[in-house]
Amino acid sequence: MYARLRRWWATGSPLWQRLVVCGTLTIGAFVAGQTVAILGGRAWLSLGLAAVAAAALCVGAFLLMMARARGEHVYSPRWYRKFQQDARARAAGNSQ
Repeated sequence: MYARLRRWWATGSPLWQRLVVCGTLTIGAFVAGQTVAILGGRAWLSLGLAAVAAAALCVGAFLLMMARARGEHVYSPRWYRKFQQDARARAAGNSQ
């Protein structure tokens, strides 16, 4: 499964999907770390999960920053942006 994830990430998966993966990993690791701490688990496990959450957050922030620097619209998938552009073009055509 790890090999498939690496291949998906390396072959140019859509940016919004990468951001979802980073966000899910961040939230999952943070919640797991808090659960370990509350249940009295090992401190190194809790800190390790916090480090995973921080790393995933950093990767997501870096991806978002680089996409914004390239001028990409990263807040919605490509099909939705195309739908919005078509709707705006139709609205502009109807107003004339």
